[in-house]
Amino acid sequence: HGGDSSKKNHQKKSKLDHTSQLSSSAQKRALKQERQSHRRHADVVRDCKEIWNKLRVKTNTKDDTKNLMDQLMILLKDDSLIREIALQHDASRVVQAAIQFSTVEQRRSICKSLAPQMAEISKVQYAHFCVLKMIQYGYKDDETVQILLKSLKGHLCKLAVHSVGARVVELLFSTVPQKQTKSFRQEFYGPHFSIFAQDDEEMGNNLCENIAKKPQHKESACEYVNKHLVQKGIDKGLYGFTYFQQLLWDYTQAIGIAEFCSSMLSNLVDHALHLVSTRDGTSIVAKCAAYGSAKDRKRLLKCFKGYARSSLLHRDAYLSILQIVLVTDDTVSVHKSILAELVTLPEDDNNDKEDQHPLLELALDDNASKFLLVLLLPESMEEQRRKYLDPMECKLLELTPPKLNGVPTSKKNNETRRQELLRYLTPHLIHMCKDHAEILSQSIAGSKVLLQIYNQIAADDNDLLDKLASLSLSEHPVGHFLMQHLIACSEKFRKAMVIPDPTSSRNAFILASLMTHDDVASRLPKISVKEVNKLIKEKQKVKEATAGLEALVKKLKN
Repeated sequence: HGGDSSKKNHQKKSKLDHTSQLSSSAQKRALKQERQSHRRHADVVRDCKEIWNKLRVKTNTKDDTKNLMDQLMILLKDDSLIREIALQHDASRVVQAAIQFSTVEQRRSICKSLAPQMAEISKVQYAHFCVLKMIQYGYKDDETVQILLKSLKGHLCKLAVHSVGARVVELLFSTVPQKQTKSFRQEFYGPHFSIFAQDDEEMGNNLCENIAKKPQHKESACEYVNKHLVQKGIDKGLYGFTYFQQLLWDYTQAIGIAEFCSSMLSNLVDHALHLVSTRDGTSIVAKCAAYGSAKDRKRLLKCFKGYARSSLLHRDAYLSILQIVLVTDDTVSVHKSILAELVTLPEDDNNDKEDQHPLLELALDDNASKFLLVLLLPESMEEQRRKYLDPMECKLLELTPPKLNGVPTSKKNNETRRQELLRYLTPHLIHMCKDHAEILSQSIAGSKVLLQIYNQIAADDNDLLDKLASLSLSEHPVGHFLMQHLIACSEKFRKAMVIPDPTSSRNAFILASLMTHDDVASRLPKISVKEVNKLIKEKQKVKEATAGLEALVKKLKN
């Protein structure tokens, strides 16, 4: 025994002597390899890593990938081995690569191997990437999706509020079609819906639909969602996840605005910037703005300070900015936090935008332009305001501050608030129109803004009038509509504009519009019905539009 012991000590000493001769980086590698050699399945993992290094080379052909995958699948033939490797932080990448480069049958086999521990794997920092890869590359195969959903069944609520598992839930619901996850999603709403719902007709797509189908379970369902998901999600800061925002909005609608204001509103205000990434999250922020106190609105303004422009240009977030501005009495804070940013160009803008007015980008955007239009139109033109908004926006937004428990949420007069905000923007808006009248007039969103700026705040500005009258818009597909609106509302424009000849359909529309106003009758070209009809026949031969010429004929006959 003494001889064996001395022999081992001698080997250990020689190993240490050899290691000490290596460089520091080589010593670290040697120490790492020494530690890994003591792990379970060390030899298999080493062989798998060698194949993985070859598999991830981008220049591999399909045959190369197929051969490497066949070799890898032989090493990963044991189900328990795959699960153990997936849970190792340095070896899980092997399983990820196997999922990525495998055939449908191989991927299905790996999914079956992982299934018994899928929920556990979904919660581990490195291992959960295996599940993400399975969703990313396997969602098109119905059988793989069914194995995946079955393995996660009963674990959805715990995963949804787990810091790592939430990523799996997010990708699952955003990738797999809703039809396939509908029954799985019922776990969010409690046992009454997840266990007892037998077919699609009994299942709703969200909490409100489920409650509508089974109103007797409203109280228990809301309590379950609040206890197991909402409160835990808020505590863990899961505001950025789409599924959590949908769940929050469902819950908000289910409990009613009074309960929402008393139990949740103040907790959500400081996280508004994370919530506005989706339409549901934006709806929550809009409700916080509409029904919040003055302090809540001030906190919202603080959240959006520096992000007002990007929010207005966002697909959904513009609604939250619009709602905040519509109801906030403290217009000075709105100037500082929102409007001041909008009238200055961003610092990171390219040099080619130096000559561009800061508000032009907003005026040309379909969503951001609605912010300007709502501020430009007075309260007396409520119907016109609503025409610029789509039905969903009208339903969501509170265009006038609402009442909560019979008490108004804002004290200032609506028109006073609007005028105070518009007073700050007026010189900037007029300056933008003078500098970029042509660009604005040729854009659908921009032409609406240009028209309302002229009508509401710049009707007496002769420089802008001259600029508009000099534009050649009668043949432009968007500009000729703007001309018709200006003809209808401004006598000054009618007198200053250049009268077009009826040589095309669009020009004829302009003339037809002018014929309804006596103040320009003397300037109109003398033309008969016979001449216009002849022109219509010529246009029809070459298959050109004649609608405007036909409208002109009707005007001439009348």
